[in-house]
Order: sequence, then C-alpha cells, then structure tokens
Amino acid sequence: MDTRYKNKKETLQQVKERLKSNKDAAKSTSSASIENVYENAEKANGIIRKQTGVCFDDRMSLHECEWDRNYPENPQRYHAVIERCTELGLFDRCVRLGYDKLPKEKILKKHTADIYDKLENMDKLSLSELEEEATKYDAVYFNKHTFECASIAAGCVLSIVENVCREQIQNGMAIVRPPGHHAMTNDYCGYCFFNNVALAAQEALDNKWAEKILIVDYDVHHGQATQQMFYENDRVLYFSIHRYENGTFWPNLRESHLDYVGAGKGLGYNINFPLNSIGMNDIDYLAIVFHILLPVAYEFNPDLIIFSGGYDSALGDEKGEMRITPGFYGHLVTLLSGLANGKLAVCMEGGYFTPSLAEGVAMTIKALLDDAPAILDTSQPVHPCIIDVINSLKATLRPYWKCFQAYKLYEDGHDVDVSYLGTPLVPPYETRDCYLVKDDASIKRDTDIIVKLRGDYNKIKNGSVCYAYDDIMLEHDSKSDHPENSLRLKKIHEMFHDIKLNERCVRVESKAADIESIKLIHNDEYINSLLDNTYEPKYTDIYFNSNSLNSILTSTGCLLSLVDSIMLGPHRSGAAFIRPPGHHALSDEAQGFCFISNVAVAAKYILKNNYAKKILIVDFDIHHGNGTQSAFYDSDEVLYISIHKYNYGQFFPFHKDANYDKIGAGKGAGFNVNIPFNKNKMTDSDYIAVFHRLVLPISYSYSPDVVIISAGFDAGVRDTIGNYSVSPEAFGHFVQLLKPLAGGKLILALEGGYNVNTLAFSMNMCVKVLLGDPLPKLAIDEVNASTTTTIENVITCQKAYWPILDIDKKLKEVTDLTSQLEQLNLS
Repeated sequence: MDTRYKNKKETLQQVKERLKSNKDAAKSTSSASIENVYENAEKANGIIRKQTGVCFDDRMSLHECEWDRNYPENPQRYHAVIERCTELGLFDRCVRLGYDKLPKEKILKKHTADIYDKLENMDKLSLSELEEEATKYDAVYFNKHTFECASIAAGCVLSIVENVCREQIQNGMAIVRPPGHHAMTNDYCGYCFFNNVALAAQEALDNKWAEKILIVDYDVHHGQATQQMFYENDRVLYFSIHRYENGTFWPNLRESHLDYVGAGKGLGYNINFPLNSIGMNDIDYLAIVFHILLPVAYEFNPDLIIFSGGYDSALGDEKGEMRITPGFYGHLVTLLSGLANGKLAVCMEGGYFTPSLAEGVAMTIKALLDDAPAILDTSQPVHPCIIDVINSLKATLRPYWKCFQAYKLYEDGHDVDVSYLGTPLVPPYETRDCYLVKDDASIKRDTDIIVKLRGDYNKIKNGSVCYAYDDIMLEHDSKSDHPENSLRLKKIHEMFHDIKLNERCVRVESKAADIESIKLIHNDEYINSLLDNTYEPKYTDIYFNSNSLNSILTSTGCLLSLVDSIMLGPHRSGAAFIRPPGHHALSDEAQGFCFISNVAVAAKYILKNNYAKKILIVDFDIHHGNGTQSAFYDSDEVLYISIHKYNYGQFFPFHKDANYDKIGAGKGAGFNVNIPFNKNKMTDSDYIAVFHRLVLPISYSYSPDVVIISAGFDAGVRDTIGNYSVSPEAFGHFVQLLKPLAGGKLILALEGGYNVNTLAFSMNMCVKVLLGDPLPKLAIDEVNASTTTTIENVITCQKAYWPILDIDKKLKEVTDLTSQLEQLNLS
C-alpha cells in the first residue's frame, strides 16, 4: 500500500486556513466584479455549444485472453458498444477524433519505467509464459497486442480531454479497452495496464488546460489507482461510487472506505462512497448525487470533469449485481453538464453484461449530445445502507467542505462506522475460471428488461426549442412609472435577436387565449368584467387601459400555443416571452401585476386535453405564486414548488399561506411545497443549496410528465423590488438541473423581474440552456444560516410525503476514526 495513506492524522488547521483563504478570495472577486455584474452573462451570450467528440479504434479488440475465451474483459464488450451506437446513428452526429498512441514520456508521469518496459516486451513471450506472468498481477491477462491496445486506449482518452480543454469540441467520450482506473504506478491490476484517466488528467494539469479537475468514477469497482495517484493533490477531486461491502468486494482494500479523504494538500479531495449492499437502483444513486456529489462539485467549481465510466453498476451485470438502468447515466451527465463550462470527457471503464453496457454508453453519448434523458423509475425508497453512508460522509467531510458545515453537530449524533471485514488478495492470482458466470435464464431475463427499456428510450422526443411572442403584449402599459411595463418584454426580445437565439429557435404562432380555457381557473364574473371593461381593481399595483385586454389574452394564448407545440408537435421545450405575468392572479381577482394565472391555466389545459397526468410547476419568482398555489392546493395532479422571499409574512403577497407549513390539502397534501426565505440578499449559493436538498429530490421522486417553470427574475442582482443578488447564470443553472426531468419536456413562462438588464440576461440565459449551450461557472460560498433553517423546516413538513427527504440524521464531530482503526489493528 502507498505510504501516503499512513498520513491520516493531519491537523485540520491547514483546511481551516484554506477555507478562510477561499472565502477571502470570493469576497475579493465579488468586490472586483461589482461594476459589471453581467460580465459572465455577456460572455456567455457569445458562446454556443460545440460538437460532441468520440474517439475509438477497432485495433483495441485485438487484446483478448487467448487461454480463456470466456474472460469477462473481452473484445465483445467493445464491439457491442460500437454496434449499438452505430445502430442509433450516434457517431454520425459526433466528430470522430484522431489520436496518437501515448508516448513513453507521458506514461512515465504516472507509471514506472519498469511497468512500461515489461508491457512493451510482452509480445516476446510464449502463451504459457504470458499466463505465468499474469499470475503475478491481480485479474489481468496479456497477449502480444496488449501493449499496443493499452497505448491506443490512453491516447484516445487524452485526445478527448485535450480537444475538450482546447475547446475544439464541447464534450466527448473515448470508447476504449483495456480500462485503466485500477492500473497503479507500478502494478497492473483489474484488467488495467495504463491509467487512462489519470494520465489524461495529469496532462491537463501540466499543460495548464485546466486548474481544477473533477473525476467522477461510477464503475462498480473502486478505482484505487486513480485515488492513489492524486491522494495528496488539491487540484483533482476524486469521487468514487463503488461496491464495497465492508471490504469483502474486490479489490478488497481498506483504502476504499469513506474515511480515506486525502492527505496533505489533498485533504478532503478524495471522496469514496462505499456501497455495502447489492441491488442499488436509480433512486439510490440519485440520492448520492443530490446529497454528496452535486453539493461538493458545485463548491469545488472545476474547469474540467472526467468520468471514469464503468457500466458494471448497470442491471444485469454479474460483477456489480446492481440495478442501475442505462438511462441513469444520461441523467448523471446532464446534471453535471452545468459545471466546468460544459467541458466533460467520458472514458469507458468496466461493464460486462453487453446489453446494459452498450445501452449505458449510448445513453451517455446521447446526454453529451444534449438529447433528452430517459424517464427513470424513482418510486422506490432509498436503501438504508445509502442513507447510512450519506450521513457518515457528511460528518466525515464536514471539516473540508462548506456545503456540509451547514449541518449542525450533536453529541448524540450518527456514528460513523469504518469497520473492515475484507482480506487483501495476494499472488499468485488465478488466471482461469476466476469469475462469475451468468446462467442462461438470468441472461434472458435481464436482456428482455434492456430490450423493453430500449423501446421506452426510443419514445423520448428530441425536438427543437420553440418560443412564443407577440408585439400585442407591449400595448399594455401605464402612463405612470410602473415597474411592470413594456420595456421588460422589449429588452428580452431585443437581446434574443441580438445574440441570434431567434435563428436557433422556432417561433410558434401566437393567438389570443380562448375564454373557455381561461375559465378552467377563473370564474365567469371575473372574466366577464375583464371582457366588458367593468373590472375595478382592488389594488393599486394593477392598471388597465384600452389595450390591456388584448395583451392579457395574448399572454395566456402564447403560453397555450407553446404547450400545444411541445405536447403535440415537433418541439421538445420552449419559452413563452409573455406579459402581464400571472402567478398572483386568483380565480376572482387581479393582483400583483397579474390578471390571468397563465401557468395555472396552462396546467389545467394540459390535464383537460390529456396531454399529461403529472405536472411539475417550479416557481423561482421572488414572490410567492399565491394564485398558482390556490388553483391546485387540493390536487395531486400538479406538484407546485415555490422558492420565494417571505420575511415572516412581511413581503408581498403578505400572507401566511406562503409559509413552509402550507403543504396542500386532501389528496393534494404534500403536493404544495413552499420554500420561504426570511432574510435579504439571498445569493446563488442559497438557491443552489435549495435545489440540491429540496427541489431535485422532490421533483425526481414525483417524476413529472412535463415541467413548467414560472420564470420570475426579480430575485436577480440589482432588482430593487427583490433586493436579492442571484446572478443571471444561476437562473440558467436552475433550468439545467431541471432539464433531465419529464423526458426534456420543459416550458419556461415569464413572470416577474424588474431590472430590465438582469431580466434580459437571465431569460435569455435560460433559453440558451434549453439549446444546450454551456453555462458560466458559479462561485458557490457558504449558505446563509437562515436558508439552512428554511430547508430543515421544509424537510420536517414534507418528509412524510417525500421519503427521499427523510435521510438526514443528527451528525456529530468525527474525531476518532484513527483510534477506531487502531482498535481494529488496521491503521
């Protein structure tokens, strides 16, 4: 074992100093950019997503076990992937990249000359000598082509990484074998010879292509070699989800446990998520993503993400014995695509049940191409072993990451268990019949499941992005200096054209809403008073002129036209540039600048026409959408989530119905989720924390058929009504995080936002996300204590309805892991 692993009792003072330094740097950055809060958004306006790259070479199929043709790591793995991706036409949509075999001097950055020279000279040995040599290494075989294939694999991965970093492509995947993440500095191991991902990451650092790299390893086996190679490095965050079973699962190493968090400068930058039971499914992995991976990844803020893409965690794989569906991998890629300016590189690692391997790779490439991810079955509860490790990791990583410092500590908190029951393997190693063999009945059963899933995936629509707009909506205007004025819409539409988004989206024909559709929400008396111009506003925030009615009906009509185009037509998602806004309008009165509850009408319209059975409405306008809430408060057909400024009822609409304890009634109990903020100046960090801990877990558990976003931008920076400081790019991240839901059926409907510059940048940023453009990075800092209190209050009220929220246990300070190891004679 590497001696670096003995350095377990590092002082935390270094970490505290680093956190303070990061905080000071963040303050400095904030001060420096105060003059142009739109700098990142302005730059993003000129950035369009590039193509996706792929790199592979059929010569990699020459590496095979000549003394055991049934060996799991075989050429059929590669051929199955190539055949499936070719069948789906994925390669035709990608750039096929060339590569150079990785030269010796680059390989020696992570491997010794001895290991390189041995592999290069394997072609001089006889078959019996090759098998004898294989007994010296854990789970490997050699033939005369092994060195060439390993060099090609490393070269392909570097080609993807270099082209991503140099912005020749947006993202890409290297379809390679042999895999690499078990290849240690001076040892071949686990089918691996050269550590493809580690070598590429090191080149990216050395050439200053990236300053910070996140490696996400979802192979079912722990990538112990990648961990070792960056264990003391704070520029590489290694995150691994792997089967462990307290060390009884291969590679049977103590260092694969959750308390191995790095050493020296790398303290906190190694994160292991050990799975101590088999049969984990999509919701279990999603819980890991929401609670651990996304919070840390957003805080780390990488320049590049490299995936060690192992598909032996997929259902049907006899090695992993997990139940991840191929569609999950597309969700993982999409959820992380908002980071690192969209610079993602995937390297194929393991995966030994070829139907799920091939489909998993295909779904990964589809996600890289910005296709809509599959709809996942998220109806099961999170497995207890996942809950245990999530809490153990939060406690263990708390000293190093601000996102976990939001959790309070208790003397009677959760105990972190680092027990180890495994026995490290020693040579000589078996070379034949040393693997599980899947029986014919199991093969047929699991193949049938994959075939069924393929059919479901083929139904996902990958249409264009559409939009709705009409100049008529500019005619509703006030003679006084009213914040809800036509300039709001003009500014959005002008920027939309200036940055040529209109050329990339399809405009749908707009029309005035039919009265019967509006009456799905509003009563006859109120609608008739608008129609005959006899309505008398009860509030001074409402104005009405001779042109207002046309604007009001067109606003709702544009949204309904968009709904038809997405739910029935060729389009996948879209944006409605509309005003006046709608989410405050009640069934019988106008208020808060709103006359018709546009989004509520659209949701009822969808249900009436049987376009969908489950609708998710996410409202991030700074004001509570009281009109939308009242329309569906007792319904289980619409899940309404509102993130808003509340200030203990002292902010518009000044009603306790906006508080966290208003959860719905009757069969709608749990389908109304209010997330009320009670402090001024909420930031990107507060909103992102809410998305990770509340919005995403609840939304995925609900699994909607369509998502409607009440897109209000008055929480945006420099909006004097909201007085918050959310950046335009943060709104784009909100949309990116919601984008994998509902097979990509996502509808943006403009609500508030009264600083016209913030409004224009933010709305157009959201449209760019729908188009798949890369997002600017966010500077995530610590979360406001009031935000944490709000999150905890919401969880308390909602966890009975959304079990995925019932995960947090009391944490206590982790100070005795080293002594635990000593007691176990393992340190």
